[in-house]
Parts: sequence; structure tokens; C-alpha cells
Amino acid sequence: MKRFLMSVAAFGLCATAAAIAQPKLEIVGGTTYNWGNISAKTSPLETAIKIVNLGNEELHVTGVKPGCGCTTAPIDKDKIKPGDTATVKVSLNVGASSGDLTKVITITSNDPKAPNVIYSLKANVIRAVQVLPSQYFVFTGATLGNKSEAKVQIKNNSDAEITLSDYETTNGLKINWNGSKSIKPGQQAELTASLVPDKTGYFNGTVRMKTTNPDFPSIEIMAYGNVENPNAPATKTNAPPSTSVNSGNFAPAPQMATPPAQETSKKSKSKKP
Repeated sequence: MKRFLMSVAAFGLCATAAAIAQPKLEIVGGTTYNWGNISAKTSPLETAIKIVNLGNEELHVTGVKPGCGCTTAPIDKDKIKPGDTATVKVSLNVGASSGDLTKVITITSNDPKAPNVIYSLKANVIRAVQVLPSQYFVFTGATLGNKSEAKVQIKNNSDAEITLSDYETTNGLKINWNGSKSIKPGQQAELTASLVPDKTGYFNGTVRMKTTNPDFPSIEIMAYGNVENPNAPATKTNAPPSTSVNSGNFAPAPQMATPPAQETSKKSKSKKP
């Protein structure tokens, strides 16, 4: 009887140990890396994520997925024994971004308590010549045959005066600058782009210019919008209301139609008075 009870107890201990055996994913240093203030010239930004298995069973990393194509994050091994470590080498291309930048990487594994871990990458990208609030002219409420405008601010973050000139526009865009434009250090100037659409649907275009800053000899600002016909009759439908939900306060992005052939106009460079 005593031997039987001891066997039962031993079996129970083994079963309990097997039941609690599990991997545990831990990221050394936390789930956020911040480069702080960086120059756009330092792109791509690089760092390494250390993943350690603090559990008592082998950890299987089944995915390391960046949130955008600007980030790469290969892992050196996807099976991590208890107490062992794996490394993810991160490379982030800041592209045309400026100001606060946040990207994420999703790490999935067989950790039962944390199967999906979100790792955040942050930086404040400082450019000698910065387009605010973004590198785009956004035309909202554009209508067929009517003038529409969009504005950006061009800021000089360098310690020397810059001059902008040799403006080029595409697809009928016009800007309010004719001659060269000088901006002193720490100051900014407003640039307005205008358009009188001659067709409905998705519109895109580009404004380019040269600068005297050696790090950023040229600037390219994209433009986009959706042109509607204000005289078009309202479309009646007997379809039931849509039950889809658009979360947040952002309007749905317009469908990307094949852009029309771009006709480029170039404003002649005029000397600063």
C-alpha cells in the first residue's frame, strides 16, 4: 500500500511539472527603442533586439514582422532553448520622413502568455530643410473646373541661409513662388500649390525645386487628391446602409487609379532682387 501511494505521488509530481513546463519570451531592455534626435543623413537607423527564453521549454519564434517595408528585422535563430538568447538585427530607412517617427515590429512565438509582442521603434528625424506638416500637398474638396489650393511650410533647420529656386511642377499644378526664395536659419516660408482640375477622379502631381543646402540639394513634394463633379446628379440606391466601420477620424484613402501622363512645366530661374 505504501509503495502504491508513493507511485501515485511521484506520478502526480511528474504530471504537475509537465503541465507547467512552458517557454517565456523576454526582450532585454523593454519593448521600445528610441534613437532620439537624429539627422536624416544617418539613415538607415540600426539597432539589435535581444530575445531571451526565461521559460523551461524551448521557445519557437514563429514570426518577426515589421509594420512597413521601410524596416527589415531578420532573426539569427527561431528556436531558443531555456536560458538562451536570439538577436534581431533592425534596420530602419527613414525615407522622406521628418519630425516624430514611430514604427512597430510584431514578434510572435509559442509563449502561451505573450504570443504576440509589439516592439516600438522611435526617432525624431531632423532635416536641414523640412517640409511641414508633411511631405505632401493634400487637396481636399477639389471639384471639377474650380480652383483648389493646398499649403505646406518649408523650414530652414540649418545654421545658414538657404535659397530655393528652379521650380518644376507636373499635371497642371501651379505655385505662388515665381523667383528665388531665401529662408533664414530657424525661419520658414509658406508655399501654396493650386490646381484647376479638368477631369474627375484621383489626382496626383509633383513640385520640385533646388536648394543651396549641400545636404539637401533638391526637394520633391508630392500632391494628391480626389476630384469630384459638383454638378453630377445624386445617385439613388435601394441598397441597405453599409454596416462597415471606419475607425478613427480619418477619411478613407482614395482608390489609386492609373495617373495620367505627366506634363512638366519649369519656371525659369529669376535672380533675387
